[in-house]
Amino acid sequence: MKSVYIFGPIYLFGADYVPVYKELNKLAEKYFDEVICTYPDFWDSDETPKEFYKRTYDKITKCDLFVAEVSSPSHGAGMELQMAHEHGIPVIVLVKEDIDFSKSTMVLGLPNLLKVITYKDMEGLKKKLEVEFKSFPKD
Repeated sequence: MKSVYIFGPIYLFGADYVPVYKELNKLAEKYFDEVICTYPDFWDSDETPKEFYKRTYDKITKCDLFVAEVSSPSHGAGMELQMAHEHGIPVIVLVKEDIDFSKSTMVLGLPNLLKVITYKDMEGLKKKLEVEFKSFPKD
C-alpha cells in the first residue's frame, strides 16, 4: 500500500493554501492508496501540542512520499521535512514561480529531495505533479 503526505503551512499562511491542498489531495487519490494532507487531516485540531506532534509524527513518518508546499515559511513544514530525511522518505517540494527559493539551502540540500516543482497556477502544478506521481514506484 503506497501513501503520500501532502503538507505545507497551517498557522500563518495556511488558509491561503487550502485550495491547493484540496486539489492536490484529489490528484493524489488517483495514484496512492492512502493520502494524508495538511487539510483536512491536520486542520483545526483540538489536541494538545504534544498530542498533535505525536499523531503527526506517527502518521507521516510511515509515508512513502512527502509533497511539501514551501512557498511560505513554516516551522512545522521544516520539521516535517526533517522527519522525512530521518526516515528516508523521498520529498518533492512545490514553490510558486514568483518566489526566489534559491536561498533555501537547507531544503535544497536535503539528501532525499527528488524534485523541486515551480508553478504559476493550479493547472500547471497539477500537470507537473501528475508526471511525478505517475513515475513514482508502485511497490
